Amino acid sequence: MRRPIISLSLCLPLAFALSACGSDSGGQEEGEASESASSSGEGESGSGSGSSSSSSTTSSSTTTDDTSSSSSTDDTSSSSSTGSFVNVDASIDAMCSPTAQDCSDGEKCVAYSTEGDGPPAAPWDANKCVDITGDLEPGDSCDIEGGKYTGVDQCRPGAQCLLTDDDGFGGACVEFCDESMSCTNSQAICAVYNNGALPLCLDRCDPLVQDCPDGQGCFQGPASDFICFKVSADSGEGGPGDECAFVNQCQAGNICLAPDAVQDCDPGFAGCCSPICEIGGGDVCGSMEDCVAVFDPPVPGYADVGVCTLPTG
Repeated sequence: MRRPIISLSLCLPLAFALSACGSDSGGQEEGEASESASSSGEGESGSGSGSSSSSSTTSSSTTTDDTSSSSSTDDTSSSSSTGSFVNVDASIDAMCSPTAQDCSDGEKCVAYSTEGDGPPAAPWDANKCVDITGDLEPGDSCDIEGGKYTGVDQCRPGAQCLLTDDDGFGGACVEFCDESMSCTNSQAICAVYNNGALPLCLDRCDPLVQDCPDGQGCFQGPASDFICFKVSADSGEGGPGDECAFVNQCQAGNICLAPDAVQDCDPGFAGCCSPICEIGGGDVCGSMEDCVAVFDPPVPGYADVGVCTLPTG
């Protein structure tokens, strides 16, 4: 039998570094964390309700740095999932709740890093109250003051500036989930990352179309969904067969799989990128690979989504 394909257990390095991604059985939480191909689910610590199977998934933690922003609508999405990016087994230092926004008047609750203002410090691993300095809405362009992980920005309460460069510039305000772990945007899902420090509303997407904003890819996310994340791979990296340790370390249109699932992948790598393929849609895989469904059993909307992977005995 073939091993199921990875669900969003692989790590993505968004502006957030996804920490070790979880196995298919767990959902991921979104957040900035670094993903490593080791074990657990993507996003924050915790398991999601999705049951996507993964063909040789690399369990790794992911750090979320960049995520897609969602604009508000009148509809509410009740879908939520958790995963882990960093400090998967640790409890976070929470001065406040980003979902409840329970800081004093004139302050908002944000995620930040207790290790420093920017890389190579671990990404967002705690929550604190900071002064409100602006009223930018989710989706608006933003910058972070004082470094990528300070949490000080001009986004309104209930949103935080993410998807920036390493210096904290050129990002977008991303909405936090509300207290019911729902999102005001019906096209978004609530994905919790970094042990709960980053409960984010992230846009769903079509991995066969790659319909995310420029600079982002449609990556496997929590539970049985694909969500938009910032591509962290540099130019010339993150293509089929290239090394990866987290989900968004691959170029758009690829999934980070365990080394033994990808043709010619160095077994010493944390994982290797492999192309997303359409079931029955033509041969884009290596000579020894098959296009295997990402979700088994099939998930509505993603029944034709596969990934190139080596067959197992």
